[in-house]
Amino acid sequence: MVDYYKPKKISELNLKTDTKVSLIGTVENILENSFVLNDGEKIEIAAENIPEKGKKVRVFCSVLDQQLKADIIQPVDLDEELYRKSEEFYKKIGI
Repeated sequence: MVDYYKPKKISELNLKTDTKVSLIGTVENILENSFVLNDGEKIEIAAENIPEKGKKVRVFCSVLDQQLKADIIQPVDLDEELYRKSEEFYKKIGI
């Protein structure tokens, strides 16, 4: 079975059952070895390379001991309205 990063919103996360997820949000706060991502809700993500505060990013995360660890952090520049519409479409058709 292929283990891929499943796109989710923070509110949809289940740290007990998820293994790999991707999240899109804004870096709200920088901590010592982590940062806080905000997509309307907030979550702390451990990372070796911390993105700049205020940047919009996609974070590919592994779930380890019910905590998120950033594997890849990708800057994003997207039309948020178009992104939300496409997200709704994919959910509607079951993807």
